[in-house]
Amino acid sequence: MNLLPADFIENFHFLRPLCLYALIPALVIVMMLRLSQTNQNSWARAIDSMLLPYLLDKQGGSKQSLPLYGLLLVWTLSVLALAGPVWQKAPVPVQTREDAVVIILDLSLSMYATDLAPNRAVRAQRKIMDILQYRKHEGQTGLVVYAGDAHSVTPMTDDVETISNLVPSLQPSIMPVAGSDPAAGVRLAQELLANSLLPHGRLLLLTDGIINSDIESISKLLAGTGDTLSVIGFGTDAGAPVPMGQTGYLRDDSNAIVIARLERTPLQQLAATTGGKYMDAQLTDADVSTLLAQDVFKENENLKAVEDRKFDAWKETGPWILLLVLPLAALAFRRGWLLVLLLGVMTLNPPKTYAWEWHDMWERKDQQGSKAFATGDFASAAARFKDPSWRAAAEYRSQDFQAAATDLSKLNDPESSYNRGNALAHLAQYEAAIEAYKQTLAQVPDHQDARHNMEIVEKLLKKQQEEQEKQKDQQKGDDQQQKQDKQNQDQQDKDKQKQDKQDQQNQQNQQNQDKQKQDKDKQKQDKDQQQQDQDKQDKNDKKDQNEEKQSSKSQKPDEKEQAMQQWLMRIPDDPGELLRNKFRYQSQKQQFQQSQNPGQQTAKKQSW
Repeated sequence: MNLLPADFIENFHFLRPLCLYALIPALVIVMMLRLSQTNQNSWARAIDSMLLPYLLDKQGGSKQSLPLYGLLLVWTLSVLALAGPVWQKAPVPVQTREDAVVIILDLSLSMYATDLAPNRAVRAQRKIMDILQYRKHEGQTGLVVYAGDAHSVTPMTDDVETISNLVPSLQPSIMPVAGSDPAAGVRLAQELLANSLLPHGRLLLLTDGIINSDIESISKLLAGTGDTLSVIGFGTDAGAPVPMGQTGYLRDDSNAIVIARLERTPLQQLAATTGGKYMDAQLTDADVSTLLAQDVFKENENLKAVEDRKFDAWKETGPWILLLVLPLAALAFRRGWLLVLLLGVMTLNPPKTYAWEWHDMWERKDQQGSKAFATGDFASAAARFKDPSWRAAAEYRSQDFQAAATDLSKLNDPESSYNRGNALAHLAQYEAAIEAYKQTLAQVPDHQDARHNMEIVEKLLKKQQEEQEKQKDQQKGDDQQQKQDKQNQDQQDKDKQKQDKQDQQNQQNQQNQDKQKQDKDKQKQDKDQQQQDQDKQDKNDKKDQNEEKQSSKSQKPDEKEQAMQQWLMRIPDDPGELLRNKFRYQSQKQQFQQSQNPGQQTAKKQSW
C-alpha cells in the first residue's frame, strides 16, 4: 500500500531551503563525537588490554555522548521543520480591497495662479500622480473635475495607469463652463460610488478655496451616506494674480486685477464638518499618506473575496515533524541537558518581523525615553515616549512644535493647556495660543506665567494684524495705481487706434480711385480674352472627361489606402482635446435638459 501521493517525488521541495545551512553545526557535532571515539581507540592501542577496563570508563563516556546524540537528532528534525517540506497544494480564495476613493479636482481659472510654481494646476496634477502611486494596489479610484459644472474623467477603476495617462491634460482651459461649483463635483463623485455598487467611499477634494454656502450644500449631500471628505489646499495666503495668456491677468467686474488666495479657513471647516481632514499641499507625499491612511485596527475589514479566483498555497508539513521533537524536548528537564534550550531559537518561525532592541527586555519605552531626555537627545526621546505629556515635552525641546501641540491637545489639565499655548505661539498661531492660555487661566486664575505669555502673544497678534492691514492697504494702493495706469494706457491706445483708422481710411480712398481706373482698362482686355478662353475651355473639358474616366478605372488599391490614411490622420489623438469635446457635449446636454425643466435652478458662482 502506497501512503504517499503519486506526484510526491515530482512536487517535493522545501519552501525555505536556505534554512538547511543550519545543519552545518550538526555536522560539527558528529565530527566531535567521532574524534572522541578516536581518542579512546588510541588509548586502547597504547595500554594493555587487561589494564584498559580499569583505566577507561566506557560507560561514563557513553553517558556523556548521549546528550550530544539527542541534540543532534533534535537539531536535525527542527531544521527540517523550519525549512518547510511541502508536496501538496491547497486552493486559497483571492481577496481584493473594497476601499474606494474619488478624487475631485478644481479646474476653475484661479488654479492658474502662480504662487505655487509653475502654477496651482500643475501642482495639482503632480499631487494626483502621488495619490495614484500611493493607491496602486489599494482598491478602486475615480476622478472628477469641476469648474462651473462637473464632469467625470474616469469611473471607479483599479487601473491607475489609465487615470495617469489623462492627468497631464487636466487644465482649466478644457472646462466648457467657467466658475466654481464644488457641490456639483461632490454630487458627481457620489454618483460614481453609487454606480460602482461599493458600500461607502472616501472623497478627496483638491482645490484652492470655496465659499461659505458650499459648506452647507456639501454637508447636506454627504449627510447620512457614510462617506467622508478630506481636502488638500493649493495656494498661499499672499496669493497671486491669475495670468490669462496674451490678455494679461484676470480682472473682476470693476476691472481690478484678481488676487487669488488660498481660502484655508472654509476648507478646514468643510473637512471638519464632513468627517475628514485638511492639509496644505506638500512637496512630499506626507499629505497623501496622512489623509488616505487607513485605521490599522480596521485594515482587513474591507477585504472581499473575488469570485471564481483562487491561488494555490503549499501545505506545510514542518509542524508535524516537530511532534517528534516534543518527547526529546521533555528530557531537557534532566540534569546535564541544558543544551536542548537551543531548540527554542531553532523552532521559532514567526509570521511577521517586529522592530526590537536589547533594551526592550529590561526597560519600558517611557524609561528609555526618560534616559534619552536626560542626555539631551530629545528627538529620540520623543520617538520612545508613550506618555503624551512627556512625549510633548520632548517634541517641544526638539522644536517640533506642531507635534507637541497635537499631543498636548489630548490633555485637559492646566499645565498642558499652558504648554500647548507656548507651542502654538512658536508656530505663529497666536489666536489659538491665546485660547489655550485662557483655558489655563479658567482653571488656575493666578497662573502668572500663562497671563504673562498671553499678554505677549496678544501684542504679537495685534502687530500681525496691523501688518496684514498695512499689506492690504498697500495692495489696494497698488491695485488702484495699476488701474489708473491701465486707464491711461487704454486712452492712449484708443487715440492711436483712432488716428490709425483715419490714416487707413485715407489710404483706402486713394487705392479705390486707382483701382477704378485700372478696372476700366482691364474690362476691355478681359472681354476679348474671355471669348478665347471659352473656346479653349470647352476643348479642355472634353479632354478631361475622357482622362477622368480612364483614371477611375485604373486606380490602384494603394492609392485608396493612402486616401484612407490621410482621412484617419485628421482624427485628433490628444487626450486634452478629447476631454474638452466630451465635457462640451455633456454641458450642452445638461443645458438642454435644464431648458426642458425651467424650474430647476443652479447656484451662481464667481466666474474665476
